[in-house]
Amino acid sequence: MFKGMKAAEFIREKTGIGSFDIAIVGGSGVEIGKTNVEIPYYQIPNMPEPAVPGHSGVLKILEFESKRVLFFEGRFHYYEGRSDSEIRFIPELAANLGVKLFIPTCASGAISRKAAFSEIGVIVDHINLLGRNPLVGLIKDYGSKVFVNGKEIYDREVSDKFLRKGLELGIKVVPVVLASVLGPNYETFAEIRSLEVMGADVVSMSTVPDVLAAKFFGMKVAALTVITNDTLNIKSTHEEVLEISRKRSEKLSKLLRETIRELN
Repeated sequence: MFKGMKAAEFIREKTGIGSFDIAIVGGSGVEIGKTNVEIPYYQIPNMPEPAVPGHSGVLKILEFESKRVLFFEGRFHYYEGRSDSEIRFIPELAANLGVKLFIPTCASGAISRKAAFSEIGVIVDHINLLGRNPLVGLIKDYGSKVFVNGKEIYDREVSDKFLRKGLELGIKVVPVVLASVLGPNYETFAEIRSLEVMGADVVSMSTVPDVLAAKFFGMKVAALTVITNDTLNIKSTHEEVLEISRKRSEKLSKLLRETIRELN
């Protein structure tokens, strides 16, 4: 039984909205600005609270061209010591609220040179190096549904729309392959070289678990990343990542709003 059923009921009662169309998850420093309805995570029954700076832990309700949108400002990471059920909580909650399109975002470090000279990446594929998968153990209740086809995770049509709209808006946007690592340390030079050889353009400590859970729970998935630093920079810090992420959040927010307005 999903612990978030009470959470879904609470959100419906609080907002007066029975079903939502889109869910967005904000990564480190990724914010959407003030909205009319804002619900702190701690008020939502059974919902975990973020423990990482840059993840405020607020659910914001938005509307773009009659599309009802959940914006989760803050997520959960395995490096915090989270359980699989905590990692799955936001995607599962979104699915229970009727969401059809799930859009996780994150901050990431550039591995490839094309990413290093860009601002926003549209994630079109990933490499899971976490050593963890939030679907482990669910086979007991869901059977063969747990065997998600990795080659069909990212919705090509929506991803292409993000790329085209980014170019229209003058944003430095590129398609990227995301490598997801456990963290919380930043990568060594040897790890950066290895990631490049593997074909990764950017690296983060999140998003892939969200994506796997969202696809498992039946939602379309498109994902974006704010490219905050060059991994070859010796002095990369979380504070630097947050600062650049907040600066580029405005561009990410504009890209999200303008693309979502045109989605059917």
